[in-house]
Amino acid sequence: MATSMSSTKEFTGTALSHPGMDAPQRAPRSYVIGMPIASAGLWMAVLAPAIVVLAIKVSEITTPETRAGALSLVAGVGAVIALLANPLFGRLSDRTTSRLGMRKPWIVGGSLVGLGALFILGSATGVPGVLVGWILAQLGFNAALSALVATLPDQAGPQERGRLSGLIGMTLPVGLVAATFFAQLFDSAMMMAVVPGVVGVAVALGFVFTFKDRVLDAKPAPLDLKEILGSFYFNPRELPGLGWAWLTKFMVYIGYCAALLYLPYFFTDHLQVPTADVPNLVFRATLISAFGTVASSLLGGWISDRIGRRKALVIASAMIMMAGLIVIATSADTGQVLLGQAIVGIGLGCFTAVDVALITDLLPAGAGENAKTFGVFNIAQALPQSLVPALAFPVIALGGYPALFIGGAVIGLIGAALVTRIKGVK
Repeated sequence: MATSMSSTKEFTGTALSHPGMDAPQRAPRSYVIGMPIASAGLWMAVLAPAIVVLAIKVSEITTPETRAGALSLVAGVGAVIALLANPLFGRLSDRTTSRLGMRKPWIVGGSLVGLGALFILGSATGVPGVLVGWILAQLGFNAALSALVATLPDQAGPQERGRLSGLIGMTLPVGLVAATFFAQLFDSAMMMAVVPGVVGVAVALGFVFTFKDRVLDAKPAPLDLKEILGSFYFNPRELPGLGWAWLTKFMVYIGYCAALLYLPYFFTDHLQVPTADVPNLVFRATLISAFGTVASSLLGGWISDRIGRRKALVIASAMIMMAGLIVIATSADTGQVLLGQAIVGIGLGCFTAVDVALITDLLPAGAGENAKTFGVFNIAQALPQSLVPALAFPVIALGGYPALFIGGAVIGLIGAALVTRIKGVK
């Protein structure tokens, strides 16, 4: 434990806060409970369309010959929007001087915009309408998520970030299970999108009233073009540890997204599962995956705090994820797919928890740009959602869905090895 805290101080010190703010020591209990619940709610709202509704909606308004290309277009453009929105809104959050705080305005505003977009998406009658709805949803929910995750270094001291990162890490699978649970209760794409959105946004808005947000007293200088462009990158030469951590996350998520985005079509086109059975199968797959993710997320974050070693756990968890993808790729029936999903879930939970803790340990002292930095790291998670659809179509045409999944697993394993290049933390 002493080793871990020493490393954290080396990189973050007391300057995770803005000038004039005291460094956090221990997060309030209400925050520890409420923040993961809010995160799960926002993930539920955005993942329902991402995992279930987009594929079903596109299938309803296209032909079997054109649906893969249409889905790739919508998912790819949406991912680009997410890639740009998260760091930009994160930078704006870091500079917000509202009396309500730095983060609350963006959590509230982004959640409401995202919810309105789900109504547009669910009622669309053509691919352009689906595309517009998804773009607006990505803008809104990424604004909310970027501000929400930035509350971690605002509210929590170094000694408990691994544990809280574990709680945050479990929110994605919990949100995913909740989204697919609600989706499989309804027959219409509108209800599949809107019901999880209403519930998730309500939970996120409830959290806003439970914590004391940090208020930025000093008014920052106006944003110029250089500052705006700076929202999308950090200098890897000045911050090599963050650079290698970014590349590791990027490559691991390429592997993960290869299976995540095309699982419904793997069921229908590769395993010949009837379309009507797909929502329930996706729900079962995500539920099984979530059990492993929740357990390993909590355990991984706790272990990384105890032993003070993040990198070894990042490598091990990524290897487990990629092994699960290979199991899915070689599946001859739905039972093997579910087994692969369980393995992926175990790896994903630990990876997500330890990855967030590792990034937090590497945040530069005195920068006052926590949300912006987390936003840049969200590019590593969002960019694969754009690249994979762009590359998937020719790969699927040449080798089918198994080739896509196995290729993604190989890239993910290479990415996991790159974490060894990070210096200064164990």
